[in-house]
Amino acid sequence: MELYPPKTPIDIYTPILRSISDPLNILDREFRIIWVNEARAKIFQRKVKEMIGKCCYEMFQRRNEPCPECPVKVAFDSGKPCVMERWVDLPDGSRRWGEVRAYPVFDTYGDIVHCVEIAIDITEKKLSILKHKRYVESLEKMLRELTEGEIRTIEECGSKTAKTNLTKRELEVLKLMAKGFSNNDIAAILSISPHTAKSHVIHIFTKLGVRDRTQAAVRATRKKLL
Repeated sequence: MELYPPKTPIDIYTPILRSISDPLNILDREFRIIWVNEARAKIFQRKVKEMIGKCCYEMFQRRNEPCPECPVKVAFDSGKPCVMERWVDLPDGSRRWGEVRAYPVFDTYGDIVHCVEIAIDITEKKLSILKHKRYVESLEKMLRELTEGEIRTIEECGSKTAKTNLTKRELEVLKLMAKGFSNNDIAAILSISPHTAKSHVIHIFTKLGVRDRTQAAVRATRKKLL
């Protein structure tokens, strides 16, 4: 009868691990890769066989030592799962963001022997957040551009508001509306709700006797409110 070497836990669970589509690898206490799936290898344009036995920080980050902020190290040291957001520059020159999760693996004696690391791609989410941040920064810049001189101009519109009966806030909304900002933009700039911004726009239309933003801008220009 032919004898076979006993299967290791990794051998037993390999079919399950291979079914996971997210990039996944298993590391030992020396941060060496002892198992990696095709998804992980494909990202780094490598073959699975050539990644086995290599240190993760060399293979993934092109470093000579473990990364300063490493979820795997935290998991090994604490004995608890760790989740971090990390980015990596890929061979094709692109940068990908991932939510990296590290899970310690214990042996029968309760010692940590391996760590499973899985990365969830959050690049699109991250780019969306960065885009939104730049958008907010542009709104804040526009708010700063409402200089003290412009504010004084609004305050000095006493005689003009007598003709139009526009409040100071409505004049602020009118100026932003004339610059092409939407109700949501105006709400963000003035720190008011979109509903309040919409109400101000409706009141402006009523007081100026117009039906749309273009007419409001023209009427305001003629009345020298802008």
